[in-house]
Amino acid sequence: MAATDAVFGSPSANFAATHRDICIHAPTTSARRSSLVRSLSESIEDSRSDTGLTEPEDEGDQPCDAGDAALLFADNEYPPEYYIQQLGNSDETVYTQEDYGKGTTALLDRVEEKWSQFCSFVRKDPNKEYQRLSIPILYNFLEWALNLRRGKNGRRLAGIKCKSSLDTFWKVFRLVYEKTTSNKIGNQMNRQMRRVIRRLAKKYKLSATGRDKPPMDVEDLAKVVETTVSRTKKKFGHGRHRIELGLFLQLAGLTTNRPQAILDLRYRHIQVSLLRDPQGGPHRIVIEFTFEFTKEWLGAKASNTYILPEIIFDPSLVLSPHVFLLGLLFADRAFDRVDGEEVLVLANQLPRLRIRDECNELRLQLDPAMDDVPVFRMSERTLNGIGISPDKPLPYSTLEPWVKKIGVITGIRQVTRPYSLRYGAGTALDSSGSVSDSLRNLVMHHADTRTFLKFYLSRRISNNLPAIIRGLDPEEDIMRAACRMSRTIDPDRPQELTTEQSSSVNQQPEIADLIRRRDEISRSLGRPLSKHKGTPKYETYRKLNQELAGARKRAQDTLLSQLQSKYDREQPMLEIKRQLSGIQLAGSSSKPLKCSTEVPIPQQRLIESLLTLPRPTIEEEMARRTEAIDAVAAYCQFQEGDTTRLPRNKRVEGRVVESKVPDTQHSESEVMETNPQPEGPFQSALRSVMKDHRPLFCFICLGQQDLDITKHVQRFASHGDVTKHIKRKHLQNLVSSTMIACNVCDKKFAEVMHFQRHANDSHSTVTGPLWCAVSS
Repeated sequence: MAATDAVFGSPSANFAATHRDICIHAPTTSARRSSLVRSLSESIEDSRSDTGLTEPEDEGDQPCDAGDAALLFADNEYPPEYYIQQLGNSDETVYTQEDYGKGTTALLDRVEEKWSQFCSFVRKDPNKEYQRLSIPILYNFLEWALNLRRGKNGRRLAGIKCKSSLDTFWKVFRLVYEKTTSNKIGNQMNRQMRRVIRRLAKKYKLSATGRDKPPMDVEDLAKVVETTVSRTKKKFGHGRHRIELGLFLQLAGLTTNRPQAILDLRYRHIQVSLLRDPQGGPHRIVIEFTFEFTKEWLGAKASNTYILPEIIFDPSLVLSPHVFLLGLLFADRAFDRVDGEEVLVLANQLPRLRIRDECNELRLQLDPAMDDVPVFRMSERTLNGIGISPDKPLPYSTLEPWVKKIGVITGIRQVTRPYSLRYGAGTALDSSGSVSDSLRNLVMHHADTRTFLKFYLSRRISNNLPAIIRGLDPEEDIMRAACRMSRTIDPDRPQELTTEQSSSVNQQPEIADLIRRRDEISRSLGRPLSKHKGTPKYETYRKLNQELAGARKRAQDTLLSQLQSKYDREQPMLEIKRQLSGIQLAGSSSKPLKCSTEVPIPQQRLIESLLTLPRPTIEEEMARRTEAIDAVAAYCQFQEGDTTRLPRNKRVEGRVVESKVPDTQHSESEVMETNPQPEGPFQSALRSVMKDHRPLFCFICLGQQDLDITKHVQRFASHGDVTKHIKRKHLQNLVSSTMIACNVCDKKFAEVMHFQRHANDSHSTVTGPLWCAVSS
């Protein structure tokens, strides 16, 4: 006790003042306490040198501030002043607002913006109208929204077509009102607004039935993934995107997760392991997915981990996420390294792995440096064509049109959407006797069973009720076949317009008037149009072009919908008439695909490895899996190119150089002596870009090993076409501070001008003026 008194009672007034200054100005971390302890120790040593512990204290000494002692033994990282300041700056309104996800927040912002526009339109103050909200102002607001035809920047709006959409608009406005005023709309006004919505729906003839939500079961999924892998009508720019779409379809259909949760997957959410088979069979590859990013209502949710064991002798590899994911992992070289050396680089290493006797698993660790790298990544334009971004995730707005287009190519009449897979998987869980309602809600992240009943369960009764009531066999197979989407497959159904049909919409009065007005402004401006950028006439010309493109697209979509409806109505009876007349059914559709091209070699390998049957022995089955993984990994490096948008009769196919190239400078005997084997396409193109003056090949494409052979050695009609190709495909996509490489000569350049000079000097290729390359 005496020692304690000596410590806290003997310091001088200067020491106390120093400590008071520390309490005010010192940093709010543990370093502050450390500084205080050091100062206090120095004071103790000074006091010991002056007086002993048993000597009386100096009357001039002042006691240490009690705050110093409290700070010395405090358990908190911050001083009292920190919390006093927090109390003074607290804003309670932050905690009265609800927690919404990005999508819901964007929807709230759009409805709030429309409320402000409406109030400005009727010359009212938005905030005052919130305070005196009434049925007349709400009725006019909803009617104004129904009559709205233009949106941001003058873009044409699709409009509200269904009563359910108007109900959703009203519900979102209620949330906007609550967020702004911190009060809810009363029950009486809600009941009155139901009558308002019914009246408006009747007045504007809104559809009482909402959008169809057909579920996509596993049979439909297999057909769609098979179409994704095997068809060339839809190109994805880069081969990795075809693999990513296949993996997305598998995960969505086999795990019931929301599309955005799958797209947000990072490599840190994936664990790959080799697990010992309890039945004594070969070791099984097990993949565990942890989906962290689900719906964000009221904050982040607890994440679910899905365990997917490999299926030995899998009857269909197109439904194996193991093959697709492992192919992506090997393509990205995502497995961890040992002392900087890559260990697991090829799929044929997997069958050689063993588990120690004392263990039950062998983890195939992923590289920690790739923890935050998205599994699904978007593409980007580079000098060498199309590449994959190292860190930008694939957006849902890009994926959704892919799924719809693949459904059309498959021949499914109904619209295939990413959520169709979740509907189908949820229905399968609900009808399974092995899954309880609570487990289904956990898997699908539903707080209540009512969510599934209201939004997911199909209105089509999928059970054979007469057979069940009569005590007969319910015939589940035929009922499943009657309810699946692939029931409507018809490859002969019109999928797109012909050239003549697309051009016919130009005769419509609205489109013809837009073309006339645009051409008049174009003639008045003169050529080139680019020199008039920024002028009012040029802006009018640009807006007319946008309006014309939109009008054409709407007219073409309407025409295609009419043709499809006519086909759906007339084709069945025509087919019946043919059959009754004795005409045999055709074995398969011979109708050529407009944009279909020859299947490239990497895709041929992909198709042959995935669309195979199980092998008789375990060794052959492992070889089947290994070949499929290697084919997927190789295709992830392949550039497909963009889907050709021009009709076939307007397109000029690129010519591949012939195998035998005539040489007029040497006799036939000299050619046989120096080159006994005829030149192949690549050797001939390489010789041309290295020796010919103004070659007809692109030396940049020639240096890309991941291109298809037809594009790799494409021969152009003239050297001017080579120049235009280089400017449009390669130089236009350059980003500043990008290192430019010539793979033919194995040289790198830091500046565009140096690369263009190299193209002219080494390859005799004109790449255009410098400003064309750097203007982008």
